[in-house]
Amino acid sequence: MDRALGIDVKALVRPEIFALLAAIINGSIGIFTRLAFEFDDKLSPVALAFWKCFLAFLIICLIGFGNRQTKQEIIRHSKHWYQFALLGFLGIFCLYFFETWAFYHASIPLVSFLTYAAGGVTVFLSVFLKERLTLNKVAAFFSIMAGVCCLLLFESDVHGGYLGFILALLGGLGYALFIFISKLLKVGGGVAQLFWLFAFGSLYLSVPYFWDFYLPNGMAWLMIICLVLLPTIGGFYLTTKAIEYGEASKVQIIETSDPLFATLLALIVFGDVLSATGYIGSLLIFIGIIMMMKSSK
Repeated sequence: MDRALGIDVKALVRPEIFALLAAIINGSIGIFTRLAFEFDDKLSPVALAFWKCFLAFLIICLIGFGNRQTKQEIIRHSKHWYQFALLGFLGIFCLYFFETWAFYHASIPLVSFLTYAAGGVTVFLSVFLKERLTLNKVAAFFSIMAGVCCLLLFESDVHGGYLGFILALLGGLGYALFIFISKLLKVGGGVAQLFWLFAFGSLYLSVPYFWDFYLPNGMAWLMIICLVLLPTIGGFYLTTKAIEYGEASKVQIIETSDPLFATLLALIVFGDVLSATGYIGSLLIFIGIIMMMKSSK
């Protein structure tokens, strides 16, 4: 997308900013997902996951093939189809399939927390990428995790069964491996990469979807479009750019703050307020983010 618009993204902003913006945008996933289920009580997690991925793929097709340079880049990337097949399974199918299903069985803050808690795997796998596992990184990660725990343990709208726990962890594990392998393979980020990720993601998600075929109706479509434009296209674009220009461990640590934004959005939409412990947790999360920002060159 940056090349299509003629923008030198690397010169404009640091990768940590990309990761933070991705965390903020991804915080809207739970809200739009929960509202989609409320507007259409027959909508299944499988159908929602498929449609938000497939519609994103169609939009990326329009953007990519509408620009000659991006079109050529998409074609060049076809020789690496096997890499995108793996990354599409981990980053698209595993995340979308399990996370969307988890929202069906657990609260928004809990799913967000468990999804990114599993991402701690990336922090330790980053040593294989020759990234230094510094004391600052570890302290920032645990500061954010402690803050999220404060949000979860002392807020009333945190609930879920064992199935929700397992599904969220599986989605988070897939996403963590996606970040690690993306950096390992140096696939980069942009429209061409998103084209192949969403292409394989749509292919994988179509298998369970056609076993449970259903067309959403009414306002559910609006929520799906919001999911497509914001966390699906916007979130993945920002994440892949952060991975391309920055360290995988830093991207994962910063994106672990996602539950804060998911909680705040949920509070705004549903009219609740944070307790004193919730504010302490928010402060700890912000401290962790600032530690990561200041540690960057």
